[in-house]
Amino acid sequence: MVRILTARPLAGYRLQVRFNDGLEGIFPVEPERRGGVFLKLLDARVFNAVAVDPDFGCVEWPGGVDLCPDTMHQAMTSVAAELPTPMVLREEAPPRSGNGN
Repeated sequence: MVRILTARPLAGYRLQVRFNDGLEGIFPVEPERRGGVFLKLLDARVFNAVAVDPDFGCVEWPGGVDLCPDTMHQAMTSVAAELPTPMVLREEAPPRSGNGN
């Protein structure tokens, strides 16, 4: 089961997190996009009060706002899959046929 061990608030509504499987990185919380109860996190004092729930291994804030560690982990590990494919700068010439052309 994936659990968050540490979470540190960063500027721009991001969290520096470390998971129990060794994954570490920055997770963008994006309260504006999430809406609802997450809009409470636009208050810097509330956002900076982030804590890790020791029983569930999730990040949580005052007022009952929390994020699922499995969802966060999946989002952080699938970032590479969402990056654009590198452009091909030069294509290799097709193999020549055996007739000398």
